[in-house]
This record gives sequence, C-alpha cells and structure tokens, in this order.
Amino acid sequence: MSSKLGTLCIVLTAIAFGTMEISLKIAGTAFTPFQLTFLRFLVGGLLLMPLAIRDLKKRSIHLDRSDWGYLAVLGLINICFSMILFQIGVNMANAGLAAIVFSSNPIFVMIFSYFIIHEAFTRKKAITLVLSLIGLVIVANPMAIIRSGNIGLLVSLAAAVSFALYTTLGKLRIEKLGGNVENAFSFLIGCVFLLFILLFHGDPIVAGIDSHTVWPLIYCSLVVTGFGYLCFMKAIELTGPSNASFAFFIKPIIALILSAIILSEPITVNAVVGLALILLGCTMAGPIEHLLFRHHAIGEIEGRENHPAWIKEDTESPLVITISREYGSGGRNIGKLVARQLGIPYYDTEILNLTRKEHPQTFAAWCKDRKRLLGPLLTKVYDDYIHYASGYESKQQEMFRDEAEVIQGLTAGKSCVIVGRLANYILRKRPNTFNVFISSDPDWAIQRIMLREHVDADKARKIRNHVNHERRDHCMYCTDSYWGYGANYDLSLKSSDYGVVKTADLILQAAQHRLTISKEDINPAADHNAISTPAAAAES
Repeated sequence: MSSKLGTLCIVLTAIAFGTMEISLKIAGTAFTPFQLTFLRFLVGGLLLMPLAIRDLKKRSIHLDRSDWGYLAVLGLINICFSMILFQIGVNMANAGLAAIVFSSNPIFVMIFSYFIIHEAFTRKKAITLVLSLIGLVIVANPMAIIRSGNIGLLVSLAAAVSFALYTTLGKLRIEKLGGNVENAFSFLIGCVFLLFILLFHGDPIVAGIDSHTVWPLIYCSLVVTGFGYLCFMKAIELTGPSNASFAFFIKPIIALILSAIILSEPITVNAVVGLALILLGCTMAGPIEHLLFRHHAIGEIEGRENHPAWIKEDTESPLVITISREYGSGGRNIGKLVARQLGIPYYDTEILNLTRKEHPQTFAAWCKDRKRLLGPLLTKVYDDYIHYASGYESKQQEMFRDEAEVIQGLTAGKSCVIVGRLANYILRKRPNTFNVFISSDPDWAIQRIMLREHVDADKARKIRNHVNHERRDHCMYCTDSYWGYGANYDLSLKSSDYGVVKTADLILQAAQHRLTISKEDINPAADHNAISTPAAAAES
C-alpha cells in the first residue's frame, strides 16, 4: 500500500510542479511578480507548517538565534530573489523554455557546493557541467535573444542560479532541521520580507483578486506551492529521496508539453535537444565517465601525494588492517585469524550494530528505504540529481556517512582488523592502514557457500553473483571508485590458492614488512637513478 501511495505522490508532485510555469504565466497577467510570489508562498508556508511543527517535536529540535538567522537568509535568497526573478522570467519568456532553464539549477548547486561546503569536484561533475551548459546554450539560443531583445530566459537563468545558492546553503543544516522545517519557515520569513517591500512601495497585496483571477491564484498557491510540496515531502517519506526525485526529472518534460497544449507555445528542436542534454548531464554523468575514462584509484580521487606505506607505525596511529573480499572467499574467517594472531579487536557486523545504536533514526530509515526502492536503476540514475536539486541525501549516503563516523571512532589511536564496510576508503587518509582485497576462484567460493547456506550449486552461484554485484555497486556509489581494483589496496590475494590459514599468514607477513620499509626503498626516482648507467641498464 505504501509503495502505491508513494508512486501516486511522485506523479502528483510531477504534475503540480510541471504546471507551475504555465499557471504562473496565466496568473502573472493579473498580479505583480512581488504580489503573486508573496501570496503563493504565504499559502505554501502555512500548509507546510504543521509538518514542520511535527518534525520539531518529533526530533526535539529547539531553534536558537543562529537557526532563525539561517532560516531568514534562506527565505531572503529563495523568496525575495530567486522566486521573484523566476516570476519575471516566466512573464517575459516562453513558459516551457523557462521551465527547462530552471531545471538546470542542479549544475549550479554543484558549483556552489564546491566553494561553500567543499564537496569534491570530480570528473563526473565536470561531465555534468559541460553537457548541461551546452544544453542551456542550445535552449536559450543567445543569437535569438540578441535579435529579439527578450531577456526572459536570462532572468530565468538568474533565478536558477540563486535557487541553487538557496539549495546549497540549505544543505548546511538540513540534517539538523529537516526539509519541512527549512521550507516552511524560510517560506514564511521570506514572505515577511516581501510584505515590507510591498508596503514600502505601496504595491497591492490582495487587490486584483476577483472571480476571474482567483482561480489561477488558488492553483498557484494551493496546488503548485502548497499541495506540490506536500506531495513531494510525502513521496520522500514513503519512497525515499531517490525515487521521489523522479518528479524533478519529468517536470520540465511535462511543462514543455502542457505549455504547447494550453498556451500554444511551439516545441522547437532546440528545446528538445537542450532539455535532453541537461537531463543527460544531471543523471548519466557516471556511466558516461565509465565509458570515457580508465579505472581510477582512491588515491587518485583524493589527489594524494604521500602513501601510508611510507609512514612508520607510531603511538598515535597504530596499525589497522582492512579486508575487502568477494563473497565466499573466506574473508571473514581470515580477518578473525589475523586479529587473533595480532591480539587486536576484530570488527565486521559489530560496526552495523554500533551504527544502529548511535544513529537509530538513520538506521531505521535506511532499512525502510531498502524495501521501498522502485528499482536499482532508478536509484542510481536519479540520486545525484535529487542531491543537487533539493539538497537531500539518499538514505544509503546517510548510512555510509554514519558508518564512517563509527569506523573513524574505532580506529582513533587503536589497532584493529575491519572486514568490509568500505573501510579502506573511509580510512584512506589515516597513516598505517593496510588494505587487503581477497578474491577466490568461483567454484571454490561456491563450495563454501553451499556448506554454509545449505543450498545447491546453482543457488550458491546466484547468491555469490548477487552479493558481489551489490558490493561493487555500493563501492562505486559511495566512493566513486571500483571495488576490487588493485590500486585501491596494498595487497590482493586469492584465498583459493593458499587456503584460509595461509592467506592470513601472508597478510601478516606483508603488513609487518611494510612497517619496516622506508620511502627510499620504493621511491621510483631512486630506482630510475639506479639504472641510469649503461651497465646497470644492461643488468636490468
């Protein structure tokens, strides 16, 4: 039932937001941009307020002075700048094209996030930026703007940029306050600012409302701003941010089609091609990157110059061994043997239990989200888009972040062995961390799975393939790097070649050897100098 209701909420959100530009253009003929923006966000904020109050009580949140100041800044940027500019842009330009231009705001969120909250700028984001900017240029058609002198699309672009700033700043406290609180309070505070502007200029506030103009006003206020946001928040609650983001994806498509039907606006080739490039850049940058570039290592992602192998063990950073493994390779038993021989703690499922204890809300939401997914393809494709478009993180991202916090706490000044949980990535900047990947021959792994799970060979093979596929996808999703790629580890072994006990011994030998190695021993420059003479080169 919740899945069907969640899908319905996604559809209703897409319809409400998809008709936004059309209703704003119709209502904009009877009201000023400031007046219409004030009225619709006043209604929207009041409709969202019960949800915001519920969240404040449920999460025991007490808004302090800094929170009120933060919400005031959000309201000022969103309502007084972005939405006013958006209304002006819609009035001046083609409604369908304005919707497409505004849908590009995720690329500007990406840029603001780099400077404001210091999110890494990756090759995937560069692909998003390039494709989306090309799409924007095609849609806006600068030559047509110069010929006509209509700057409506440029005003819509300014609205998209300022909305991206609002979204980026919203990420700073969305974990503490939540989306309902940020939206409801910032809407109403922004309306207070607008009210002062309206009173100062002597502009109408409720004047102009009659039997003809009240209907587009009601639609803009109740359906688009109020009902649309309510449906979106409910869709997030029922299906998770990843699936709810589908509404954002199809919104400009709905707007383009309905503007042609209702407002008789032409659907041009430029609009279709530009929209396709913007959506392609915002959703498919990851697969495109995988096609264009080679595998990359975690160290390459961070741009790290030094390697932990060159740092000797000290009291502040004792040795930690992380073990990633294929399913059925015996990695868990190997990790326990290594920990037992070193006399240090071993962590595996304990990390999950600690995360559940320390972050119960995240854990519960993550468990529910795993059951509610509409499909893995939908999750992968739209998670990045929703992250930039609305500021929400997926439950998988939140869970990974909380697990990382637990792992960093366990390894602060302590030795241990950690199996799984992408610990090699989480501890990538920690000195004296020895990362191992264990694989095995498929038949060997299948035999182990058959004994442990009490299943036949076909079932064991399916289980192995499924789990390995999940681990590979989880690694790429959370780290933007390849699971099992040799450059991400200090040692890669096939346990089927050595057996469980001998593999544990080899890991210990390699880890202990690395503690005695110096930077000069493995300095490529030193090796180059050593073979620079003809005699040395001949010997090599």
